[in-house]
Amino acid sequence: MEPVTVWWGEPGWAGAEHVALLDPVERGRRDRFLRDADRNRFTLGVAVTRLAVGALRGLPPERVPISRACADCGKPHGRPVVEGGPHVSVSHSGDRVAVALSPHGPVGVDVEAADRELGAGIVRHVLGASEIEASAGGPDMGRDELLTYWTRKEAVVKATGDGLRVPLTDVTVSPAAEAPRLLAWGRRPDMPGRIVMRTLDPGEGYAAAIALLDHPPGVAVVERSAADLLRPAPRP
Repeated sequence: MEPVTVWWGEPGWAGAEHVALLDPVERGRRDRFLRDADRNRFTLGVAVTRLAVGALRGLPPERVPISRACADCGKPHGRPVVEGGPHVSVSHSGDRVAVALSPHGPVGVDVEAADRELGAGIVRHVLGASEIEASAGGPDMGRDELLTYWTRKEAVVKATGDGLRVPLTDVTVSPAAEAPRLLAWGRRPDMPGRIVMRTLDPGEGYAAAIALLDHPPGVAVVERSAADLLRPAPRP
């Protein structure tokens, strides 16, 4: 059985040869970022997606058919969808960029830097009452525990395609000290039986998780460095 692959990269790896892989829509979106770091994160996510999918399908990376049409308005700012597969999910935070590819079904990946700024009262915007009660720290839980919950929930709503349309408090996951599981989703009672979750290893100072929707039992998740993809990046 083919595995699900998570490619890890760093924004500083993005070079001019990778910018050249972006299509006009992607370049327009890249140019709207004000900070170099944000442009590099976006560029790397696109380049890794195109290179990884191109390698799987025997296509030049610039010819990989990626749509970013928003499910709500149709404008090209939605999540990437590759016509003909595989399923793709992209996340980036700080010095980490993650691109997950699955040949089996929808996938959601999320990574968060431990040093990101968190607003006051953020715990109650992310966790439901039962999760706060199950936490060792309650509403005053530590940053690492909060980010573990957060990445698990973000991975779930990205896998289903709901994204920010769903309050994270509606999604209940296992306590941070336990293996990741979707325990309940009030509006989607079928989801706990359809989603498998795994904890990822983004390195020290980060939390990350992946959610797999309607995947075969026992499917493996393999984490790889994107450096092998990026070094030989061809020019279009």
